[in-house]
Amino acid sequence: MSPGDAEPRMGARFGHYTLREVIGRGGMGQVARATDTRLGRDVALKVMNLDVATHADYRARFQREAEIVARLTDPHVIPIHGYGEIDGRLYLDMRLVEGRNLAQLLAMGQLEVSRVLDILGQIADALESAHRAGLVHRDVKPSNILVDPRGFTYLVDFGIAATPGEGDVTGEGEVVGSAAYMAPERFGQSPRADARSDVYSLACVLYQALTGSKPFPGPDTAAVIAAHLRTPPPPLRRRRPDLPVALDRVVARGMAKRPADRPATAGELMRAAKAAMAAPAPAPAPVTGPPAPGVPPARPVPRSAAPRPSARPATPAARPHPPQAVRMPQPAGPAPTAASPAASSAASSAAHSPTSTRWLLLGAIAVVVFIVLLIALVLG
Repeated sequence: MSPGDAEPRMGARFGHYTLREVIGRGGMGQVARATDTRLGRDVALKVMNLDVATHADYRARFQREAEIVARLTDPHVIPIHGYGEIDGRLYLDMRLVEGRNLAQLLAMGQLEVSRVLDILGQIADALESAHRAGLVHRDVKPSNILVDPRGFTYLVDFGIAATPGEGDVTGEGEVVGSAAYMAPERFGQSPRADARSDVYSLACVLYQALTGSKPFPGPDTAAVIAAHLRTPPPPLRRRRPDLPVALDRVVARGMAKRPADRPATAGELMRAAKAAMAAPAPAPAPVTGPPAPGVPPARPVPRSAAPRPSARPATPAARPHPPQAVRMPQPAGPAPTAASPAASSAASSAAHSPTSTRWLLLGAIAVVVFIVLLIALVLG
């Protein structure tokens, strides 16, 4: 590979590396699959453009990335093997991870909500590890999230990471980062980033991963920045009405304009998102109150139309309240046999029937007549 080449040529030698194929590309260089001929292993080799080595800010930023990643031991941060300069180009030797970045996965179609929460939950772990080490990533976006075939996720590209309170503007007055995911405080007169700036970026990525759209799309960078500064967070359910209101609130809180209104940590944001999805949906409120206007009240069932009592009790849905007792007419016809409970009731009723009463009356009259005749005979 010639030092004058605009960018590394695949298949060429680069020091003790053989470049195989490009697996990533950015504004300051590219990442290639390469073979380390000294150790006989494949690595991911980040090779910077020629002008980066001559640019004081970019050269310092590159060296800082190597030092930052070397300090982090979180499993969701890809470890580095070494860094240096070959033929005027800065390079970073990292462990090779097979997989796709989140931007590529989203371009392939909508992801399941559970998968989105799993991927970004792992990224939250990486961010918290960096924040505990006193670092702010400053460029959390889908293309910097790598997912391997097992679903294990890595946060990559710490090239513009900084310590909290460090300026976000380069020596040329450029704001470092990707405008689509940058927190509002990073666009101010004295931009400063802290852990909550990464939380905002993670919430923007969460919104995009769930809806397929960036939260503040715009025709140009100026319009996007203006939206971050002044436009309220877009409702998640406007694009995904199937998602719970609680999740909508979590995402909106993560994209709050004021850092103090956001979750304090990336882990807090993602735990709240998972809890919102796990919570049962609220039951619909029961309908109570008077009947709607124009609807006549229910009419009582006439006694003659009342159903006969059944041997099987009514179900709760058919009989929500205990029914009032209804006196039923006695059945006509011959009395049932004495073997049934109904026969005893019928026999008791027969003892007080009209026929029995008439015979008792006639018997009483006969007794009275007999007594009168007897008295007449005695006196006569």
